[in-house]
Amino acid sequence: MTDKSIIQNINNAIEAFFVNNSGLKIVPAKELMPEFIKAGIFKKDHKNGKPLRDVLRELDSDDQLSLIPFLHAERKEANTYWYFIPKNESAPTTFYKEQVSVKKETANQMRLQSDETYVLDLCDKVLGEKAERQKRFDFLLGDLHKDGFSRTKLPVDAYYPSYQLVIEYKESQHTVSHAIFDKQDVTTVSGVHRGEQRLIYDQRRATELPLHGIKLISISYDLFKNDNQHKIVRNPEADLLKVKEVLKAVGEGI
Repeated sequence: MTDKSIIQNINNAIEAFFVNNSGLKIVPAKELMPEFIKAGIFKKDHKNGKPLRDVLRELDSDDQLSLIPFLHAERKEANTYWYFIPKNESAPTTFYKEQVSVKKETANQMRLQSDETYVLDLCDKVLGEKAERQKRFDFLLGDLHKDGFSRTKLPVDAYYPSYQLVIEYKESQHTVSHAIFDKQDVTTVSGVHRGEQRLIYDQRRATELPLHGIKLISISYDLFKNDNQHKIVRNPEADLLKVKEVLKAVGEGI
C-alpha cells in the first residue's frame, strides 16, 4: 500500500500548483511531475510520468482514489487517463482531449478570420505565391530556456521561397500597449515581460533574416483603416492596392 505521507505530499504539491496557477481548471497529471520531483516526492521522471501513474494505479486497485481529492480519472476501454482539477472544481462533463480538440479548432478558426490572415492572403494574391505560414528557420532562435541549452525556433508570419522574402504583419500590440501582453508580473524565458520580449524577438528577426539572404518587409495594422479596437475595417479592393504599393519593390510586374 502506498505510504500515506507520500499521498499527503502529493496533495500539498497539487494544491500549491493550483494556487500559483489559478486560471487552470484541469491539467494532465503527468505535467505536474516536475513539481513532485521538486518537492522530493519522486527522485526523477520515467516514461513520461510512470512513477505517478504507479501510485495512482495502486490507489485505484485499492479503491482509494478519494485520498487525492484533486484527482479526475477518464476511463476509455482498457486505458485510464489521469488529470488533476482544483479541489472545489466540478468534474468535467466531457473528456479532456475532446475539450482540447474543440479549443484547437476554435483557435484555428480565429486565426483564419484574423487580420493577420486577411493581410497575408492579400500578399499571396499580389505576389502570386502561397506563403509558408508560421515558417521556422534553424538559425532564428529564441532565448535560452531554463534548462540552459534548449531554444525555440521563432516563427515568421509568412515566407515566400521564390522571393526569399519574409512578411511580418504588425498588429497593434507591437506599437500600442496592451495589458494582456504587457503584464509586468509575467516574465518570459528572457527574464522580461512579454511586451519587451516581443520587441527583442522582432529585432532578432530584423537582424538575422538579412544575414541569411532573406528580405524582411513589415506591414503594420495602421496602413489600413481601423476601428476603435485597432481591427481592420476591411475593403479588399482598396486594401489590395495598399499592399501592392508596399510590395512593388519586391519583384517586377507587381
